[in-house]
Amino acid sequence: MRPILTIVCVALLLSACEKEQHEEVRKFISCQMDSIFFIGENPKAVITRADLTDTDPNNDIDKLTITASGEKAEKLNITLIGSSEGLDHGVFYSQDGNKFSVHYDKNNITQLADQTYGFFSLSIRNVKDSLIEASFYGTAVDTSGTFVPKPITHGFLRAIVTTN
Repeated sequence: MRPILTIVCVALLLSACEKEQHEEVRKFISCQMDSIFFIGENPKAVITRADLTDTDPNNDIDKLTITASGEKAEKLNITLIGSSEGLDHGVFYSQDGNKFSVHYDKNNITQLADQTYGFFSLSIRNVKDSLIEASFYGTAVDTSGTFVPKPITHGFLRAIVTTN
């Protein structure tokens, strides 16, 4: 009985000492514009901190720029301007200076939502270490007039934020 108990204790000890497996978190950005789905893997999210040491008023606020490329050479860009609460939580609207755009290289057309065209809203849902998760929606407008305004739905992003 004693050898069996020893074997069971050793087996339990070895199973408890197994290395933890850390599953890689998928980083992506996705949304639907009309019937077209955009999916970009491993988007870049770069934060540029405010520089209050110079005389340039254009860099006096934090800015987060998120970029991704889609499967058909389209390029998605989101620019968020920091608020008094920073860039780590909250809701960001296009009328506050934030911007969403998708550029289609093949047609040289850009769908845009900013202070002038369309509407865009992004809600930061979770920030853990440098991983950010957010959802977004809105309406993007083609400034050339080729496309009708397109609704942006089911928007989600998960990215690692780096500093500039």
